[in-house]
Amino acid sequence: MAHTENLPSSVASIAEYLAMMARGYDNHLKWNEQAKFKADLMNARDRWRGVAPEAFAARLRREGMREEDILELVDWLKAAQAGRRLVPQRAYRDHIFSPPPDVPSSDLGQHSRIW
Repeated sequence: MAHTENLPSSVASIAEYLAMMARGYDNHLKWNEQAKFKADLMNARDRWRGVAPEAFAARLRREGMREEDILELVDWLKAAQAGRRLVPQRAYRDHIFSPPPDVPSSDLGQHSRIW
């Protein structure tokens, strides 16, 4: 699990959040949380650019997420890193997990909160 220490704190927080939300639904990640993740991959590309998919998967496993959801999230991460466009459901298209990368804290009011 040494890879997990290489994750930026915002990515580690997102992994924790997604696993927590899945636990609330019998360890199944709901469609709306999947849509938020896809939107963040598209809207905060800099956050995800250097993230090792193996490290992200390891963190999700450590948080107790089921393998089926992990594989789907990691596939989307790899697709986004390869320059592919992911299309989340319309209601979540502009979602960015807080804090967004490289945004001063005074500008955070316009973004949705992670918790």
